[in-house]
Amino acid sequence: MDRKHKKENWRLHTNPIVSIQSWALQHPKDVLFFQNVGEINEIQIPFTIGIQTPTQCESMLSYDHNGAISMDATFGTSDMKFHLFTLMGFDDHRTCILLVWIITSKQRIEDLIEWLKPLKDKMLSHIAHWKPSCFLVGDAPQELNPL
Repeated sequence: MDRKHKKENWRLHTNPIVSIQSWALQHPKDVLFFQNVGEINEIQIPFTIGIQTPTQCESMLSYDHNGAISMDATFGTSDMKFHLFTLMGFDDHRTCILLVWIITSKQRIEDLIEWLKPLKDKMLSHIAHWKPSCFLVGDAPQELNPL
């Protein structure tokens, strides 16, 4: 009962994709990237949403220009078997801070590029020479190639 009640607080629709789309429309400041699932010429288009709050954006601009960014991935642990990518940075005290969450239905190199590029463009729109000093990844071949 308690678990069902909690889901009712954040679930906007019985269809999870529609629920996420509704959330994205209600929170445009927090959405870095959104690609709804679909098909073009019988080619499956993956679902992806990138979430970065204004506070996370400020932290990324403040601490991670010339700093380290770490990317961690969790694969298929949700009911829908989506992948979760978390980008983290480090503040002046070397405390980990969350910068971006990406939830996606696929993990191809092309999919990583699709959300890493808007993230980079967003940072460059604030600081023209924004660049982290290093990018730490857990699954080097899969995650490093798009960088």
